[in-house]
Amino acid sequence: MARGTVFAAAGIFILIAAVQFDADEAKGVDATLRSFTQTPVGPWLLVAVAIGLILFGAFSFSFSFASARWHRL
Repeated sequence: MARGTVFAAAGIFILIAAVQFDADEAKGVDATLRSFTQTPVGPWLLVAVAIGLILFGAFSFSFSFASARWHRL
């Protein structure tokens, strides 16, 4: 969910840039996370996104490890 939130926000910035014909409006992941700080719940949103991304990374690592260990050829 955290990963989706970050990519959805970056996608929204890209859509805004496309509609306004202004390439400077497009933002990457770094600028998207920085723009979260401008919201009223900025620090809490960044903490939630960070925890979500950490959990996603742990899940991906454990899934890859389990798949490599117990996958039948």
